[in-house]
Amino acid sequence: MKMLSIRWRLSLFFAIAVAGIVVVFGIVLILITRQQLLSRTDAALREELREILLEVDLHQSVVDFQKAAQTRFYHHDIYDFVVVDDNASIVFVSAGLTTDQGVQLAQNEKSKSIVFASNQLSETSTIRSAQSTFQSGFGSLRVFSVTSQQPLLDELRTLETVAVGLVPVSLIIAVAVGYLIAGRALAPVTAICETANAITIDSLDRRIEVPNPHDELGTLAETLNSLIARLDRAVSEIKRFTADASHELRTPLAALKLEAELALRSERTPQQYRAALSVIGEETNRLCRLADQLLNLSREDAGVAQPMEDRVPLHAVLSDLVQQLQPRAFQKSVSLTADRIQPCEVMGNDVRLRQVFLNLMENALKFTQAHGSVRVRCECRDSSVVCSVQDDGTGIAAEHLPFIFGRFYRVDMGRNCDSGGVGLGLSIAQRIVRAHGGTIDVFSEVNTGTTVVVTLPDRMLPTSIENTDDSGALSTTVELSEMTA
Repeated sequence: MKMLSIRWRLSLFFAIAVAGIVVVFGIVLILITRQQLLSRTDAALREELREILLEVDLHQSVVDFQKAAQTRFYHHDIYDFVVVDDNASIVFVSAGLTTDQGVQLAQNEKSKSIVFASNQLSETSTIRSAQSTFQSGFGSLRVFSVTSQQPLLDELRTLETVAVGLVPVSLIIAVAVGYLIAGRALAPVTAICETANAITIDSLDRRIEVPNPHDELGTLAETLNSLIARLDRAVSEIKRFTADASHELRTPLAALKLEAELALRSERTPQQYRAALSVIGEETNRLCRLADQLLNLSREDAGVAQPMEDRVPLHAVLSDLVQQLQPRAFQKSVSLTADRIQPCEVMGNDVRLRQVFLNLMENALKFTQAHGSVRVRCECRDSSVVCSVQDDGTGIAAEHLPFIFGRFYRVDMGRNCDSGGVGLGLSIAQRIVRAHGGTIDVFSEVNTGTTVVVTLPDRMLPTSIENTDDSGALSTTVELSEMTA
């Protein structure tokens, strides 16, 4: 059965079901017909029995009864009669029965009420009889009315033959009809397969037609369309990522090539060579940073897990980063302070979490103007952890906020790499936070400031740090004047 197509399997199942219905219907019909024929025969036998009993009741002697019965009941259409006394001696028997057959009937069990029975008088003779006991003027008598069952059996045999003949006919018809119905029902599947086979990497914009979205095949088509749409988005994202990565790599490589060519074109002073090598070193560092970021993203995409079992003291991480970035803040005349940092610990990867907050603080300093301020906070709340780095910069326009976590996305696409990075920092930060089971959100208003909120779940081990917040949660919020990767 498994070797057959779905169309043939449906056709066979349909045929088997129809054949089963025909068989059950035929059996029920035969049983009902047999019962109705027997009921009709018994009703006629009862009527004939009443007639001969009336005749018995009219006579007071055996001789008178026999004369009257010989005249009226000896030949009586398709019915025969037998009358016996208490000694099972034959009083009267009609022409259709022999004396021996009458005696054979008399051997049936006596009954005061009318009793119907079927008897096999010979190999070829089956009868239906009705008997009753009657107290006549010349003694107790048992009276039988008899008719042949052959007509009834012939009718049943004809009905059985028709029913048996209908089974193969119904099977053939059911297979043909089932095959046609299954073909029409499965026609959309063929169309779905043809369309799906025609879709290639260059034609992911095509979709499968959904004739009826409310049935199972419509649901299948919509599911496949959803899958194709996701593949289309994934392929488009890969193409865009490849194009952006190529563009970002081409810029420092072009700078490296230009500086090397200029340095080799003519003799220069040691100071000029030193300046060229400095430019080459900066561009090389930029390439290394970009390669590291791409490697981190590729690891995240490949699902390469890193240990998340460290007890990370976020208050210490943030304090260290604030101290580390103080020279850069001083150079830009920006105030970088650790404001309300509560002792909080979480379970995770120390290096990766440090990378998240370093990126956020660097962005805050990068896009905060002189004499501005950046404030870092760390609080424990309920079952979550929240940290904040706040600045009073120019903020981000609302239309950019939904896209700032995209790869290579920069709010101002005209910025060079020196001022705006390559647009991977926030994407990496988001991946790291999600890997820790947390969330990262950005809130910003133009000319007011920007806030990035990183919320980590409370998966801490018991901490021995004093003055820990009762809620046992850590939360980090970072406000930037302009957040870009």
